[in-house]
Amino acid sequence: MKKLIFILLLSSVLLTTSVNLAIAGSAKSNVSQKHMTKVNLNTASLEQLVSLPGVGKKKAAAIIEYRTKNGKFKSVEDLMNVKGVGKKMLDKLKEQVTAG
Repeated sequence: MKKLIFILLLSSVLLTTSVNLAIAGSAKSNVSQKHMTKVNLNTASLEQLVSLPGVGKKKAAAIIEYRTKNGKFKSVEDLMNVKGVGKKMLDKLKEQVTAG
């Protein structure tokens, strides 16, 4: 009888652990999908630009002002033409933004 109780208890623990791991894996997958969506420099709102790392309201406004005055960004590298955006920032943003 003790063996049966032990086996049931052990099975219960293993089942609970498996379910928790499956839920955690699912949540991680949803987070990964959010990060895969790139922000389009030519259509992004101020709020979308501010969501990027290192981009505050001033820099986001400068990006919007640049595209208003100069037209669409032809490439992500054109972002370096915006005042306050240098190589270091471009490297941070390169994987998270698109110009097309």
